Amino acid sequence: MTTEAFDETGLAEGACRHCGGDLGAGARAGFCCAGCRVVNGLLSSGGLLRYYDLRGGVIGPAAPATAARDVKWLDAVEATLASAEGPRRVDLDLQGVQCAACVWLVDSLFARHGAQASRLAVTVNPALGRVELLVTRDFPLRDFVDDVGRFGYALGPALKAEAPRSSALLGRIGLCAAFAMNAMIFAIPVHLGLRDGAVYAAFRWASMLLALASVAVGGSVFIGSAWRSLRRGVLHLDVPIALGVVLAYAGSLWNFLAGRDGGAFFDTVCVFIALMLTGRWLQERVVERNRALLLASDGAEGLLARRVRGGRVEVVRCGELVEGDDLLVAPGDLVPVAAELTSGAASLSLDWITGESAPAAFARGDVVPAGASNLGAEAVTVRAREAFADSSLRALLRSTRADAADAARATPWWQRVTRVYVAAVLSLAALCFAYWFGWRHDPVRALQATTALLVVTCPCAFGLATPTAYEMALAGLRRAGLFVRSASLLDRLPEVRRVVFDKTGTLTTGALRLLRPEALDELPDDARAALYNLVVRSTHPKSVAVRRALDASEDPADFDASLAVREVPGAGVELAGSDGVTWRLGRGAWAATEATGDLVLARSGAAVASLETAEELRPDAREEVAALAATGREVWILSGDEPARVAAMARALGLPPDRAVGGCSPADKARWIDAHDRRDTWMIGDGINDGPAVERAFCSATPTVDRPFMPARTDAWFVTAGLRPVRLALLAAAALARVHRRNLAVATVYNVGTVALAFAGLMSPLLCAIVMPLTSLSILLATVASLSPGRPLWRS
Repeated sequence: MTTEAFDETGLAEGACRHCGGDLGAGARAGFCCAGCRVVNGLLSSGGLLRYYDLRGGVIGPAAPATAARDVKWLDAVEATLASAEGPRRVDLDLQGVQCAACVWLVDSLFARHGAQASRLAVTVNPALGRVELLVTRDFPLRDFVDDVGRFGYALGPALKAEAPRSSALLGRIGLCAAFAMNAMIFAIPVHLGLRDGAVYAAFRWASMLLALASVAVGGSVFIGSAWRSLRRGVLHLDVPIALGVVLAYAGSLWNFLAGRDGGAFFDTVCVFIALMLTGRWLQERVVERNRALLLASDGAEGLLARRVRGGRVEVVRCGELVEGDDLLVAPGDLVPVAAELTSGAASLSLDWITGESAPAAFARGDVVPAGASNLGAEAVTVRAREAFADSSLRALLRSTRADAADAARATPWWQRVTRVYVAAVLSLAALCFAYWFGWRHDPVRALQATTALLVVTCPCAFGLATPTAYEMALAGLRRAGLFVRSASLLDRLPEVRRVVFDKTGTLTTGALRLLRPEALDELPDDARAALYNLVVRSTHPKSVAVRRALDASEDPADFDASLAVREVPGAGVELAGSDGVTWRLGRGAWAATEATGDLVLARSGAAVASLETAEELRPDAREEVAALAATGREVWILSGDEPARVAAMARALGLPPDRAVGGCSPADKARWIDAHDRRDTWMIGDGINDGPAVERAFCSATPTVDRPFMPARTDAWFVTAGLRPVRLALLAAAALARVHRRNLAVATVYNVGTVALAFAGLMSPLLCAIVMPLTSLSILLATVASLSPGRPLWRS
């Protein structure tokens, strides 16, 4: 017998100290990713370790905090608060809440921002992903938003207007469960032999009315869904469920009105409806919880910009921008339209629109493309060259994706199963009626046997076990860091034969790394100190890579606040020391005389060190790409970056050269998907330049959650440091398909036996009330055992 050790957070050794997930590639100091490590440090330093007492098991990895999150929407909220007298209610959307511990943490952060007063309050609704604040104009709202963001959450404007669909189902489940329990109570005396008297008559009428109420309250959910799907010419599991409800009740009602108890199955109909509603609630709950985790996206209409007019800066919706408008672009902001740079030189990132990993330098008068983001430490000004209605960014943000719940259950496999099932049930019912009525000349037994057949062939076991299987598979992926927002994704993934990755931000972390960090240890002390003070003041990706390497070294340098550092866009950073020495870090020709190289540190024009940076692969990228290829699937890279860089990435991952396609515009990516996707392609990308491609692909996912418009148009998103969730989703989908096929086989055997009894006229209401629950429970337990968290599937 083995014992399992636990750490102070209550998790088994070998699990992430923050989220409890598996420690995969890239794990460091007991944490699965940088996000979990940072949040754990914040909780520890802030005296908030009670979070782990409330967490209650494994949660998804912490999403990394994004320094450049757009919070222009706060200007309007703060303006409203400034004019308020007394407390005012502020509703905001909240991203990232997964458990009671998250709710407690948000409450605690609220209290720490001076909100201990009894007149101020915060209410978190994790089911909807909404937070309600009651604050005064003195409350530091912007600081609170920033503080919440440091812990991996995000606050945004309230856009989630609809309550979850599953919440409405809970009320129906409660009513139908009450109807079912009472119907069973009324049916027990009849099953035990009660056949006459006032009590018998009252019980019969009560059972019939309770079944009618169940059909109206709960059966209508499936009847309405089936009707909508039939009008669109598609079939899914709701069709046989609705058919079973209607025909079973109609047959029972006919026998009831004819005074024949042997054909009245009202209690079974009530139980069936209650179980089917429970299954539907299970199926929708996880997907809704995943959607509630994210901020809502209103696409291009939700983008805000800072317009300069009449000497004042105003925050306006981008839809109001016209040609000639002057805009102020703060650090991290997007340029919403093609615009002329009117301030000095600037360093802008184009990775979200072109996939280029290297920042681009722009001089005064240059035209900046729509979708570029300000990478510098200072704001820049631009003049719009077009209206937002003509902007390419607006086209990229336009989503044609629809989340149709009924269509989500109508995948080809389910349509085939439903078509066969409905045809078989109707054919068997017709044969049964014909046998007793035409061959045996017994119309009474014909109605009783046919009704019994329709009742026992209701897909009770399938209707309950299938949603449970989805619930367990989705919950397992959620624990692994992948969140599914499209209910049909797991049905489509088994068909995938081609996995296509974007490069920058998908196969890579989006950050750079220093190739030879040991070179820093060889620098003199004054050079190390100058280098640290150069990079710590710069947001350029190369400076960030050097700073990270210096921070990880055994002898980090100290920050000197008295030094003045100047950033030259497109060239580098310059520091003038108090001793008259000028230090530069940047392009070789600019930093030092006759110097070349990716990144040169120079002292008064003389090169001191030549450094080299490269894109940082996700920690398990090589292993996961190889594992995907080993399954026989094609793995491709589809990128807007330079073809040479894309080819080098393919070589690093062990992919054939012809599987790397670079230099693609957003339209090129979409056309490539159209040309290659035969309902067998999974596209995974992170930038808005991937938007048209992910919408066209058979399946889609994104590793980014910092801007809601990408996860809002994909089937799933993941927040892990590595790519393991991609392969795990394929494994989970394959396991789910095996469970479906096995359950279908068991249900077929069950139906053969029960249909034979119904044909023989031996299926009584009492026998039906015993056989159906036992079969459903058996299939349900087998499903739970197959997809439980301890199965090898989740450790792959």
